[in-house]
Amino acid sequence: GYNYPGLTLEMELHGPTIRVRGATSAPFPGYMLIGRGESYAWTLTSADGDVVDTYAETLCGGSRLRYLYKGSCRRMQSVDDGTITKGTKSVHVRFRRTVHGPVIGYARVRGSDELVALATRRSTYGRETVDQLFFQQMTYGRVHSARDFVNAASLTPQTFNSFYASANESAFYTSGRLPLRPKGVNPDLPVKGDGRYEWTGYLAKNGHPHVLNPASGYIV
Repeated sequence: GYNYPGLTLEMELHGPTIRVRGATSAPFPGYMLIGRGESYAWTLTSADGDVVDTYAETLCGGSRLRYLYKGSCRRMQSVDDGTITKGTKSVHVRFRRTVHGPVIGYARVRGSDELVALATRRSTYGRETVDQLFFQQMTYGRVHSARDFVNAASLTPQTFNSFYASANESAFYTSGRLPLRPKGVNPDLPVKGDGRYEWTGYLAKNGHPHVLNPASGYIV
């Protein structure tokens, strides 16, 4: 099942440059996910920032494999991930991609017979392991202040609420590679994928919710 073996495990790491205790995940390359060093502690909760959009691709030429983007018809990329084994079954994984991401299905435009392909765009695509930079900074004791912590937490494209405490400082930072959407786009609904509604960038580090050393001494 999902919870066996556990997603995380508790351990201590000791070495010439590492003295930490906390929780990590088995696939991690020796970095602590949540824990405490000699003079500070940190923890995480999931932030669920919206980093995924669904694009409705206009199909052209009567094909399910060609779509319109910025005035021209493009052929979807074919991706073959090979055979994976799940339990006693082997499954060959193949899927199509557009400029926005994997095609997850097809749908009809309401009120017409027009067929569109639905593709998902995720801001963290190709950056899945970059969040390890944050955990590396914490594990190796490279964070010496609340400001250092915010700089480290901002390295991850994943959406976490990150918390830090030392003897005399505290900090909070919500991370994530959060896309900036053009005016008129509703992130809860499919977006027309013809190139007019592309992301315009990503939220800058200082634009993320964060707190540094609140005067009250605590963070709620």
